[in-house]
Amino acid sequence: MYVLPARVKGFIRGWWARTGTVGFSTTFAGAIPDASGSMNGVVYAVSDDELDRTDKRESGYTRTDITNSVEILGGSFKPKGKVWVYLNKFKDEHELKNSLPSADFPIVQSYVDIYLAGCLQIQQGFPEAGDFAEEFIQSTREWSKYWENDRVNPRRPFGIPMAQDIDVLLKKYLPAFFTEIRLAPGRW
Repeated sequence: MYVLPARVKGFIRGWWARTGTVGFSTTFAGAIPDASGSMNGVVYAVSDDELDRTDKRESGYTRTDITNSVEILGGSFKPKGKVWVYLNKFKDEHELKNSLPSADFPIVQSYVDIYLAGCLQIQQGFPEAGDFAEEFIQSTREWSKYWENDRVNPRRPFGIPMAQDIDVLLKKYLPAFFTEIRLAPGRW
């Protein structure tokens, strides 16, 4: 598997992605088309099976072919096959505005940490990609005061096996208690 730093024009990234995931609510970074925009990211190889699994996991997004508009930052290598990005599906501007960070759906530091740690690794491995982490920060829109430092108790249980399944069961069988579970609340 390879990972290559890349940039694509005609799209923007922002804090406006929400999912139907059961559990603590979070606003994620997502992407939408924008003719004047540009965003950086990584290109990596996947098998057909992995792409199918990603389609299922990202069912709230639209997989979009960006093969002809992606620029690899770090040499002249061009990936074989298609290059895809998953875009948010918004019916209109009102729906997008209702998906921005809020007290109930904050940006969480554990998620920002994952992004920026990856960006810093790209900078170390691909110096020709420039200030990759800075570009991520500068090109991401809708940063917000609704930002929770959840490093001690992450809202997203990335390392907990079957956490999603556990949350579904708790919500189903203990709905009154489940809705009252709290992490350290933000002070917005």
